[in-house]
Amino acid sequence: MTGVVVTESFSMKYASFGTGKKKLVILPGLSLRPVSPIVFAIEQAYKVFTEDYTVYLMDRRDHAPEDYKSTDMARDTHTALLKLGINKAYFLGASQGGAIVMELALMYPEMVQGMAIGSSAAYVNKMSSKILDTWMDFAKKRDATNLASKMVGVVYSKNMQQANKTNYINTFSDLKEDEFTQFLNLCSGFRTYDIRQKLHEIKCPTLVIGCEGDEVFGAEASREIYDGISSGNGKCELYIYNDEYGHAVYDEAPDYKDRIYNFFEKVDK
Repeated sequence: MTGVVVTESFSMKYASFGTGKKKLVILPGLSLRPVSPIVFAIEQAYKVFTEDYTVYLMDRRDHAPEDYKSTDMARDTHTALLKLGINKAYFLGASQGGAIVMELALMYPEMVQGMAIGSSAAYVNKMSSKILDTWMDFAKKRDATNLASKMVGVVYSKNMQQANKTNYINTFSDLKEDEFTQFLNLCSGFRTYDIRQKLHEIKCPTLVIGCEGDEVFGAEASREIYDGISSGNGKCELYIYNDEYGHAVYDEAPDYKDRIYNFFEKVDK
């Protein structure tokens, strides 16, 4: 099911699937378009959750303002979830989505029952800052082809690129003016994101997943998250994939979803 949450100040697209009593909220990474319209593919990828969980896939708010920071993204996500009647849930955040989930855990700890943070970071490091600059430069030029090419070139492993690069570029070749603007606003405010000094305040059970082949944040960023949360919370675990996969290991590794499902089942007991 797809839908739109409408609040007093914004709207946000979302999708849901599954029939379980428990709730899982997925916050995807930075994208050129909303991901909720492709919910069928995501449902297939996360089918291990569909019996025990009702899964909510949340996009960013429509028409994001300039200088839209990670704290704003978290606040708007929190508002949208409450509007949907979700007061407490497990969370999975990938890349920028992981940053938003960690902000949620800091700002609204009562909502986050447990979380999995994939291919993310506690701040925009030199590696990711340079990548954001490149992406934003092509977006400002309204160059959809090179923007999509640069994104797929650093997000996916070489094997995945060979299989999907052409399709990925073609999918986004017709980006509209409002889509370029939305993308730029999601990038620009995120550049100041930095929660390194607050990680120890996160108390919910957390699984941090990284990858040695991550060319956006690097595997060290996942280790930094783990170290920071673990310093104040004994309920944090870390798993690092080897360099067989890339930043989008969440789409590539066949055991990724099972690993998260098993972690949530363990902390739920």
